[in-house]
Amino acid sequence: MQPSRAHSVAQRVERAVGISPSSETFGAALAARTAIALGRSRHPQLGSPRSRRLDAGRDLRNTAAVIGAPEPLEPAPPAGLGGRAVHGILALGLEKTVALGIALYLPRHLGLADYGRYAFLLSYLGFFQALPDAALEAVLVARLARAAADEAGALAGRGARVRLAVSLVGGVAGLALLALAVHDAELLCGGVVGAAGLVASAATPYRALLRARLRMGGYVGLLAAQAALAVGLLAAVVVAGGGLVAVFAAVSAAAVAGLGLGRLLVGPGARLAADRAVRRALIAEAWPLAASTLAVVGAQQVLQLLLLRLHGAPEVGLLGGARKLTEAIGLLPQALMLSVLPALSLAAATPAGAAGAAREAARGLVIALLPPAAALALWAEPVLTGFFGPSFAAAAPVLRVLAPATLLGATGAVLTNLLVAVGRQRTLLRVTAGAAAGMIALGAALVPTYGALGAAVAFVAVSLAGQVALLALSATRAEVAPVLAATVPPLALGAGAVAAAVALGPSVPVGAALLLGAYPAALCLTGTVTRADLARWRA
Repeated sequence: MQPSRAHSVAQRVERAVGISPSSETFGAALAARTAIALGRSRHPQLGSPRSRRLDAGRDLRNTAAVIGAPEPLEPAPPAGLGGRAVHGILALGLEKTVALGIALYLPRHLGLADYGRYAFLLSYLGFFQALPDAALEAVLVARLARAAADEAGALAGRGARVRLAVSLVGGVAGLALLALAVHDAELLCGGVVGAAGLVASAATPYRALLRARLRMGGYVGLLAAQAALAVGLLAAVVVAGGGLVAVFAAVSAAAVAGLGLGRLLVGPGARLAADRAVRRALIAEAWPLAASTLAVVGAQQVLQLLLLRLHGAPEVGLLGGARKLTEAIGLLPQALMLSVLPALSLAAATPAGAAGAAREAARGLVIALLPPAAALALWAEPVLTGFFGPSFAAAAPVLRVLAPATLLGATGAVLTNLLVAVGRQRTLLRVTAGAAAGMIALGAALVPTYGALGAAVAFVAVSLAGQVALLALSATRAEVAPVLAATVPPLALGAGAVAAAVALGPSVPVGAALLLGAYPAALCLTGTVTRADLARWRA
């Protein structure tokens, strides 16, 4: 199965500006408002009785005034949580599980040399094809969410035509460069077949359409069917003793079959048609996300190279082990963004609608992620040794520094998708580029003396600075301030629980009771979480 990359790309941007590199390949999306009106629809629940109006006099979550954000006058629309979020979690879990299973088994079948070629091609073709296509997919999802129902299918087809062309150009460029750089016939043949699969993935309009219309059950069904087909074909290749090219052929065949599976689920109406106006609009909106991704990846690679050069591979390993644990927690925001982005894009049709939905998403994520993030900070050493062995105990200070990055990544994911939904992608690019430069500068100052700990400090500090910059900029303050304000009460209560755990000692039972018992109770008793919230999140 060719993994979906749009949400992963966003994650790389999110982490750079605290708005959190893709764990495995990042990733959100860009949805600029351009002169081309492709249609939009009203959110079905705007102004419904289930929505609630915040009251500064009684709602303890109304901290917007503290950081200069006006209280929204309209009820917040749904934020893409609830049952749709569960489907998003299932979709990402399915994708990651299948990819992990394939990655764990293929070395046994291919052998070291061919598996090295396979791993190289995945990363190489991802740079030339998946990264730019992911930006286009994200833009397309945001536009489809706002499109009228009778226009969505046609727009999805036109957008898929643009994605196909960009993926094809990227694949040809990558393969041409590869042919000049190496003289390995099997590597080149595998690259051609793998590139064809990525082109087929880009050419399907159905995943973007299902996601944008919040038909998340169908989205999961399409992923499951395609994954089952990929696993079945790979099993046949293993039984037949096929090599590298056959493995890529199996995965690419599943991607091609995804076109037919999507057609069965969605039905007709998404014909791939050329449209110059749509092409120009999508590319104009997508390039800032791709550029932001490159800036983030580049900054992180510079830090790792600096760490490797000055302190050696063991220090890079300590940083990598700690980051893998925080990235694992970051999979939850990544999964939720599958449904949050289209919900925010749809809500942006009304004044303050997207900000209201983003408030709900950010607050819910902080509430959910604070206990595991606190656990990483409180019990860093036993967690590291339990997962990676005794040699990683030295990474405990690094993990304690990185633990807050899980919360910054969650709020950053929401802010990234929010700014995309309201057309602030170029501002986002400027902040991301500045954050990437700051990460390199701060890392260059800290890494020589402090090693992996210095790199972790640089990462967290720049993530926080990115969100502060978005709050300070007049162009984004109105959208960002309410979102960050909504996270203050649960963060304050969580900080109190962590402080109590530290004061009472590092006992796991005591800490667990505070994080899993006292913290939820405090959320309810203070009105930070209400019955209306719980009902809305379950809906």
